[in-house]
Amino acid sequence: MLKIDEIKKYYIFMFLTGVNFIEAIYMLFLLSIGLNYVQILMTQAIFAFIMFLSQIPAGILSDLWSRKKVIILGSFIGIISAFVYANSTSFIQVVIAEALIALAITFAFSTLTPFGYEVIIENKKEHASKKIFSKATSCLLLGGIIGPFVGAYIAGNFGLKMGMLSNVFSWLLIFLVSLTLRNPKAHRAKERNSFNQISSSFKLLKMNPLLIYLIINFTFLNLFSWLTLALIQPYFENIRVGIIYIGIIFSGANLIGAITTNFSDRIEKKFGIRRSVFSSGVLIALGMLMIGLFKLPSIVILGFLMTRTMSRFREPLFSDYFNKLIGSDKRATIISFSGFLYWFFYGVLGLFLGYLIEGFGLGKIFIGFALVSIVVILFTKINTDDEAKLN
Repeated sequence: MLKIDEIKKYYIFMFLTGVNFIEAIYMLFLLSIGLNYVQILMTQAIFAFIMFLSQIPAGILSDLWSRKKVIILGSFIGIISAFVYANSTSFIQVVIAEALIALAITFAFSTLTPFGYEVIIENKKEHASKKIFSKATSCLLLGGIIGPFVGAYIAGNFGLKMGMLSNVFSWLLIFLVSLTLRNPKAHRAKERNSFNQISSSFKLLKMNPLLIYLIINFTFLNLFSWLTLALIQPYFENIRVGIIYIGIIFSGANLIGAITTNFSDRIEKKFGIRRSVFSSGVLIALGMLMIGLFKLPSIVILGFLMTRTMSRFREPLFSDYFNKLIGSDKRATIISFSGFLYWFFYGVLGLFLGYLIEGFGLGKIFIGFALVSIVVILFTKINTDDEAKLN
């Protein structure tokens, strides 16, 4: 009987979490069942608020109950959510599906980092932790390359509903693998007063403007990049890019992003922190501007690839900056502020963005994303003294 060690199972699980068959088609599906942009963005707002509210409970449950059981629970909810989503024909059904997906993602995936690190510790591989996490990220991105193309291919040949149903299979595989995981022995944190922890973290933020600037920069540019990822689907269709080709474009963006991520540190070392952060932000904004201003498919595709690639490029860099500026005792708390900020504004935008799209069109929305991004970039620009703190 083939025996797979826990680290390899972790790699397999990470690969499967990256296989999102509906990434390139779900907006098209929602439009096909009669939802308008106001309704679609409203469902996204509900999704965001549930993500916002469920992260801390999921973490507590993971600590007090079991990493494995929380992952299994999330995976099982994921199967149900994918089935409900694919069979949705009304706004209310989509809302239910989005709520289930938010819970599934929170429970199944939010605990993966501590789970992975505890697996590494139990296997006495701490010395290779960076290498293991790097491989895990590569597995995740490999899944991200395969998923959109396969989902779009199924949708293009068998219909959007079948493309959406394919995600049931993805979640089923995640669920089956989760059953084989061995729950690591949790390393209990020191008992803390939650209020004091939050209060002291806010004090640290108040004393560290650079950290605030980095959080604002990363959160908002990442937010606009993700919204671009969602809204580009119907935009591609409007400029006559076929569903299968949309899947290829999404897979290509993930492939380029995976390659770029592996070279982030080298590029930053060559050009410096200030230039890397500023230039990557400008390129994200420029990509969104290209999408909004031009209808030519080649330029829109180039703008999309630029936006996604630079977003991927920035992820490991900002993660490193946060780790350098925040002590270990407050790291998780302060970094979670970025997540809360992200999902809060994602939800708020979702409440009225649909009305703006209906009134002004997608093109002007992308231009708006670009202009706000430029303001954020200029407001949070790193100076020479700040750069020294990050080296």
